[in-house]
Amino acid sequence: MPVVTRLYANYEDAAAAVDRIDALAIPRVEASIIGGESLRDYRDMRVETDPVTGEPVQVAEPAPATATGTAMGAALGGGAGLLAGLGLIAIPGLGPLVAAGWLVPALAGVTGGALAGGTIGALVDLGIPEEEAPLYSETFRRGGIAVSVRFPEEQRATVENALAATSAYVLPDLRRRYEAEGWRG
Repeated sequence: MPVVTRLYANYEDAAAAVDRIDALAIPRVEASIIGGESLRDYRDMRVETDPVTGEPVQVAEPAPATATGTAMGAALGGGAGLLAGLGLIAIPGLGPLVAAGWLVPALAGVTGGALAGGTIGALVDLGIPEEEAPLYSETFRRGGIAVSVRFPEEQRATVENALAATSAYVLPDLRRRYEAEGWRG
């Protein structure tokens, strides 16, 4: 199945993109979240409604060690609900990352060669061009989060439209910004 990956500035934007994908309710369309250490910060969070604004806000789970998967899943929305299955993986070309969703089992064997072609195969399987790997890695280091969606080809336009509804980074613009700050990828 094809995979599309988009980079977002933060977890909230990535979770909004996942929520849009989940709202499609199309069979075999699955979203995953991947990021650096900043993604771990959201594992023990839950969503509550702000009593003043009525907006959903994330708050620390008071007893994360005792929260059950069922309670956690019920308390969290789509993107946040993925974090119940949070896993640490190492992707050649991107380094050690935190992932949730279908990516965890799909990429578990990357270092063992389960995805053909090592670095190139791992990145292509995520829908990331090999030459963009340093940019993704730097964005993860800076707290950015990626959403990878796999889908049947006939759903490509629907998936692309859902992802476009949440502002993702435009990679050439992001590269120029990082380079202006002194980054050399």
